[in-house]
Amino acid sequence: MKILAINHITINVKDLEKSKAFCADVLGLPEAGFVHMGDHTLTYYQLTPDTRLELIDYLTPQSEAAVKETDLCIYRHFCLETDDLEGFAAVCRSNGVPITKEPGWVENLQCYTMLITDPNGVEIEIIRK
Repeated sequence: MKILAINHITINVKDLEKSKAFCADVLGLPEAGFVHMGDHTLTYYQLTPDTRLELIDYLTPQSEAAVKETDLCIYRHFCLETDDLEGFAAVCRSNGVPITKEPGWVENLQCYTMLITDPNGVEIEIIRK
């Protein structure tokens, strides 16, 4: 038995239309499918040829979790790689996306990195090697 790949990353969304706009306009991802599951829908965006971002939209209101980045026992963030970190930051700024860590060199990681927050409050790290 072995792990072959990451198939998808899931975000429970609070506003599907804002989340779709973020995926298309900020991340530049192509939509890759839609499934109605009864009590929720799944909207997919293609991250890489083999990995999708899955947006879950519950049809009945759910409560929001209040999570801080220093809380223990939580899933913290996922990281995407870009070839143009400053260009990505400019797209974020022009679309009103919160940048929680401005682009900069991180010596210990030997790469440039930034942190943003999506419309659902999910932290996403963006790096350029």
